[in-house]
Amino acid sequence: MRKLRFRGALWVSIAILLASGQIATASSLLFTQVPQSEINAGHVEKARQIMDSLYAKWQNGEFEPVGDEFTPEMQKGLSPQLQKQSFEQIRSIFGDYQGMTFVEALTARFFIPRGTVYRFKWTYSRTSEQPEIRVVFDSAGKISGLWLKPWRDEMQ
Repeated sequence: MRKLRFRGALWVSIAILLASGQIATASSLLFTQVPQSEINAGHVEKARQIMDSLYAKWQNGEFEPVGDEFTPEMQKGLSPQLQKQSFEQIRSIFGDYQGMTFVEALTARFFIPRGTVYRFKWTYSRTSEQPEIRVVFDSAGKISGLWLKPWRDEMQ
């Protein structure tokens, strides 16, 4: 029972510290950078192809259920309606998508199930800032997460 309480208290403490900005180097504490020689180049290319394909469909007004390359949870969560809303919001802020550049891959130190986070910088027509797209692959090679965020050198 004490072990369970300690784990719960630890997770709550980490969440509070992260939320309050007390940990400046969250990525170094919570994530480990995958060495360049160990990066799964297939996942990098798969992420690029999937995102390019999705964005091309969205630009043509096609918002369809995502396929088997996504986990069942992502298939359910990334509905055509959500895709359309997201696309419209992204396009209104950044303009047209022009491509993405791979930056790094990270693995979580403590979280289970483990996966690998692939970080890319996106290029858009209306801004010189390059927002980050995170594509998370689970241990089975399926996409289990997608995030579009302002770029920060340290992942948060």
